[in-house]
Amino acid sequence: MAEELFAQLVELADRYRRSARPLPAREEVAETRTVVCFRVLGALVGVLLEELDEVLEVPHCTRLPRVRSWVRGVANVRGKLMPVIDFASFLGGRLTAPPKRQRLLVVERRGIAAGLVVDEVLGMRHFRVDGYGEERAGVPPPLSPYVPGTFVLDGQRVPLFRPDALFASEEFLRVAA
Repeated sequence: MAEELFAQLVELADRYRRSARPLPAREEVAETRTVVCFRVLGALVGVLLEELDEVLEVPHCTRLPRVRSWVRGVANVRGKLMPVIDFASFLGGRLTAPPKRQRLLVVERRGIAAGLVVDEVLGMRHFRVDGYGEERAGVPPPLSPYVPGTFVLDGQRVPLFRPDALFASEEFLRVAA
């Protein structure tokens, strides 16, 4: 009886081995970067995931006196008061999406946190590192100082927004009117 069971197991193993598919051929794996894509000034823009702290619905803001028009006010975000910036207005344009679609990109640099209101967040994409270049054709001019280069997505160039460049800008840091 035991010999018969063992013979059946050997036969079953042989059958599975014969019908098994071979391992896939070795493929070259391209290095990628995870980018959160959003819209502002009618353009598709990306920011590296690791340079973004959070994406939220736009919170209620308390207006502040004597600040630039692009400062919506301050909001309590997880117990911290954070300035909320209309990013399109800061860039000289205006938000075009309905308020329900607008999102807040939370960024903190050098102890300074700010929320940037954008038209919408489209989700994450994985861009090939070798698809990044310093070409900035098609980048809206007001966004250009904060975009060192672009990634390619389906033949379209996607500007890579760098929050460090924004936080280094005197114009951005000068919020008093």
